[in-house]
Amino acid sequence: KMGDDELGLLAKDVAHLSTRLVDSELARKQMLSDISHELRSPLARLDVATELTRDFAPNANRYLDRIDKESTRMNELIEQIIHIQSLQMQQYTVDNLESEAVDISDTISNIGEDVCFEFQHKDVHWQWQPPVASALDDLAGFWTVQGNAEQLYSALENVIRNAFMHTAAGSTVIAEVKAIKMDNKAPAVQINITDEGGGVADKDLERIFHPFVRLDTARHRDTGGYGLGLAIVHAVVMAHKGYINAHNRQDGIQGLVVQIVLPNR
Repeated sequence: KMGDDELGLLAKDVAHLSTRLVDSELARKQMLSDISHELRSPLARLDVATELTRDFAPNANRYLDRIDKESTRMNELIEQIIHIQSLQMQQYTVDNLESEAVDISDTISNIGEDVCFEFQHKDVHWQWQPPVASALDDLAGFWTVQGNAEQLYSALENVIRNAFMHTAAGSTVIAEVKAIKMDNKAPAVQINITDEGGGVADKDLERIFHPFVRLDTARHRDTGGYGLGLAIVHAVVMAHKGYINAHNRQDGIQGLVVQIVLPNR
């Protein structure tokens, strides 16, 4: 129980303010989720109307194709917004029923194979050496985290694909993992994805993880998308009680390093 002196009253005010801030954040996220869901119905009707119009106005296919394209983009955008809201809400849950053991090393290896095949036309070198367990050390345990395998795969794939996308042809993308301890001394896996792209202005390094941020730089001008990819990655990492940051390379080579830290348990 808090006392009625000045310190006690201050503590009560802080506790009340904290509760209101949490409620406000939850309400904001719920509102955005509700709006996104409500937009689905008129978009579905628009798709039906467009298809019906094709039968009565065959000469208008050029314009109807454009409507279809924009409707598809809107549906994709809504899906991504809802996905982000769902991930952000996970931060407020105690237990994740879909949690399982996920081997980060295997996940990165699988993603690397897929992305190398996808970007083989760019001749980007994939520098990744999976850690190998020895007779003395069970290294596999160091690279295993508890979480949602699909979400973690999607987040790491997004970061690695971005690195390949922004790295110049003939350059190198580097993936590294190592065992560390977080601030609370809990064991964790640190993942670094390093590219040889144009980097990001220092003032924008935190903003790239915010929704709808598309920087007016060579790195982002022609990549398309909605500025939600890294926001989804951030939401996945936060939902798994980890953290993510980015910094420009300091080794004399231009490029960006995206660092993800995930607790082992």
